[in-house]
Amino acid sequence: MRCHYEVLEVERNANDEEIKKAYRKLALKWHPDKNPDRVDECNRYFPLIQQAYDVLSDRQERAWYDRHRDRILKGGYDEHYQDNSLILFSYFSSSCYSGFDDDEKGFYTVYRHVFETLANEDYEFMDDPEEKYPTFGDSTSSYEEVVGPFYGFWQSFSTARSFTWLDKYDIRDAPNRYVVRAMEKENKKLRDAGKKERNEEIRQLVAYVRKRDKRVQEYKKLLVERRLEQERKNEENRRNMIRERIRQIGEHKESEEVRRIQLENLREIEEALDAEFGVASSEAEDGLDERDGNQPQYCIVCEKAFKTEKGLSNHEKSKKHRDAVAELKKHMQEEDLLLLEAEEDSNNEMASNNLTTPSKKTKKQKRRERKKAELNLDDEDASEDADPCQGFSSPQRVDELANGEVGEQDVEGNIAIEDEPNIFLKVAKSSSKPTDKEGKKKGRRRENGSDDKLTQVAGPRAGTCDKCGEVFESRTKLFAHLNNTGHATLKVAPAITNSAKANKKGKRK
Repeated sequence: MRCHYEVLEVERNANDEEIKKAYRKLALKWHPDKNPDRVDECNRYFPLIQQAYDVLSDRQERAWYDRHRDRILKGGYDEHYQDNSLILFSYFSSSCYSGFDDDEKGFYTVYRHVFETLANEDYEFMDDPEEKYPTFGDSTSSYEEVVGPFYGFWQSFSTARSFTWLDKYDIRDAPNRYVVRAMEKENKKLRDAGKKERNEEIRQLVAYVRKRDKRVQEYKKLLVERRLEQERKNEENRRNMIRERIRQIGEHKESEEVRRIQLENLREIEEALDAEFGVASSEAEDGLDERDGNQPQYCIVCEKAFKTEKGLSNHEKSKKHRDAVAELKKHMQEEDLLLLEAEEDSNNEMASNNLTTPSKKTKKQKRRERKKAELNLDDEDASEDADPCQGFSSPQRVDELANGEVGEQDVEGNIAIEDEPNIFLKVAKSSSKPTDKEGKKKGRRRENGSDDKLTQVAGPRAGTCDKCGEVFESRTKLFAHLNNTGHATLKVAPAITNSAKANKKGKRK
């Protein structure tokens, strides 16, 4: 019996339109009326075309035909039907081949014919027989191209045969569809069992052949050699990495040693600079380094350490810290003022020691000095009748005189220093009352800067009481002692004449 699809010359997946076109084409070709010279042949073949079209044009009949196509083609349950499958049990023995050559009885030739037969059995039940199974090859076949793909396919082989000849029930004898389904279910169990048994036989044969295949054994040896070579390369790479790591560690240690030496040299240089310029001592620096190493966040003003930079930042924003900073600034400003005053005092003392050398006196200056001496002799009696404390002024006034805070109207000429220091300063005019002409000339000379310079000499700050001999650190303490004990003594100073006073008043005008 021929397949309906082969009769109509269409594929098994052809649609209704393709089946209809194929039928019309074949009907025109094989109809007896169209072939008067081949009437007998057309009468035998044309009914097959009609039957095929009748079955395949009906969807239900076509579906049933597709499910039972193998059984229909094999003739159903023919009592004389026998399975013509290749018996594989005889190939599980080495007696079926002789040697591993490519001759007719050799290993590769025998099993190549076996697997070709199994493939041909499946080709009859395949929709697309062009998809060929991998071949077994010969003794010289490459493992990557032939041997490997062959065993990869056949080790998981599943036959395409339907095993419908194992069915127990004929569904055409079923009275209704329920009985048909029950029969199909039982028949399917028998088919699946036969198919499973056949697949196991073929897979077991593949394992048997593969175990004895010299090509597989050689490839295993090649894999072992490759694995050993790869292990050797891996070990060599590992050793190279270890050596490289050791070299890097050595370089790192050398760099660390160089860095340590550089830090030590830098620390020595800093200590030398600090010792030379007095920035900080080495002990203070070491203490600071130790403190900075343990407590990196430190407030110098408040002398507090903090664990984090955020804590230090919050502390710097606090009122307590700002007050401490302000107090420190105030204290530093006071120290700066004290240092400035000390420098000024030292400069004044140096200026007092460096007295100006008098220039050569003119005739007019000599005459003035003689007149001054005569006036001093005439006024000695008048100064004796004066108040004993007239020579003294208030301590504040004496300080002003000592500090050089005497105005130009109060001091003219040079200042004479007494032999007894720390009592008071005597200030005298360098000349008597000048005439109007001389006064004008002197005024012009002063404006032109040609007059004699005044030399202000401040007495020493330390003092001694003339009566009790007690020594005091400052004039303030000396004056306090004089006021409390009444040990003040009169030191006669040259009195200023009325003419000199009148001259002063004239100058003020």
